[in-house]
Amino acid sequence: MQRDTNQCIYRQLYKRLKSDMLASKYESHEKLPSKRNMAKHMNVSVNSVKAAYEQLLAEGYIYTEERKGYFVEPLDKLIINPEAQNTIASYKSAAEIDYDYSFSHMSTDISEFPIDIWTKLTKRVFQDYDHYLSSIPNVKGPIELRQSIAKLVSYQRGIQCHPEQIIIGSGTNTLLMKLIQLMSENVKITVENPGYSRFRTILQQTQTQMVPVSLDNKGISIEEIKKVQPDAIIVTPSHQFPMGTIMPVSRRISLLNWASKTHSYIIEDDYDSEFKYETDNIPSLFSFDKNERVIYLGTFSKTLMPALRISYMILPAKLVRKFEVQNQSTIPDFSILNALTLNLLIKEGHYEKYLKRMHQLYGKKRACLIEELQMTFGNNIDIKDTQAGLHFIIEVVSPYTYEEIEARAKEFKLELYTINRFNVKALQNNSERKTLIIGFSKIEQQQIPEAVQRLKKVIIDPSGTI
Repeated sequence: MQRDTNQCIYRQLYKRLKSDMLASKYESHEKLPSKRNMAKHMNVSVNSVKAAYEQLLAEGYIYTEERKGYFVEPLDKLIINPEAQNTIASYKSAAEIDYDYSFSHMSTDISEFPIDIWTKLTKRVFQDYDHYLSSIPNVKGPIELRQSIAKLVSYQRGIQCHPEQIIIGSGTNTLLMKLIQLMSENVKITVENPGYSRFRTILQQTQTQMVPVSLDNKGISIEEIKKVQPDAIIVTPSHQFPMGTIMPVSRRISLLNWASKTHSYIIEDDYDSEFKYETDNIPSLFSFDKNERVIYLGTFSKTLMPALRISYMILPAKLVRKFEVQNQSTIPDFSILNALTLNLLIKEGHYEKYLKRMHQLYGKKRACLIEELQMTFGNNIDIKDTQAGLHFIIEVVSPYTYEEIEARAKEFKLELYTINRFNVKALQNNSERKTLIIGFSKIEQQQIPEAVQRLKKVIIDPSGTI
């Protein structure tokens, strides 16, 4: 044995014997030397041989017979296919770009996140909720958090619900998959076009029949919905994603009446309803529903941060029991530690204070960005601002196609998304005006002037360089 390596002697002996057995250097049922003889032969201690034999015994390479010793288990020769011997070194993942500036709609600003408060509350969870942390939690999530969310949506979104109607999940995508499982086979679901592409991907992956429906100036087209007659529709009425339209009450009533008459469901994705500028919060579609046809999806990804991975779903009362029966053996996929910490954050008022602080911060960023865009692009830009959410739409004159704009943005290290990311089919590039989604949560306010100049180079200036 080599004594100049960092590996224990018994591990070296164990690996050598294992390798010889797999290479068929030992016969089936062949008796191994006694521990004393093996130690003498290998010039190692008896304890090292004992440890190596015990490891081989635990893994099933050898067996023992009382008062006779250790014997080699019968082992078939392991089949090795040369074509399957691809190493991870040959795998090339998509290279991540280190962007200088970001207009991403997917991020949040965590510069003001109350880290000290969160840490203190987490410590309290360990002290006061050890019974939760040491066992598998309720599939719907801890009742304390569901009670806090019920109060939160009551005064924020006008939703009156029982905590038992609330389901906690690791994201709206995960909750949507659970929701699909609740519905009947061959269900047909309508989605907004343009709309949230990840929902479309989930529907495709679950082989759910998906029908895209276009938008008008009030949101998703009710006339097209009536033609399609789906079993359910997914909508973003408080701030249509990505176009930003706020669905008026007339369209909301039309949707609810259609759902009641056809016994269909409306899945309301209320992804960033907390952020409204210069207007009060708009009541949720769920709050209008009197016939239990709306299923509500909410998230803390926008108000706190995506990495928290906590969202929630509010089911109509008649679906609650079905969910419980169908998921009675399911282990929750969210962090119970984060869930209990979030409950304390909400319960003790820290969440509401943080939300007000972020509302002011995002409001300043948004106003500054809009002003900078108007000064830089002048008549070449149309800003479609609905005074809500963490992004808005711009239409800007550009000689480039959408594909060229996306490629140039990467070249200029500017994180930027065009409308083609959200359309079921890519738009033709005939028009000189291009639609871009401009997020402002991740960018710092002092970066805005330079970021807008970089944007101008990407979409207008053919000779621009970094």
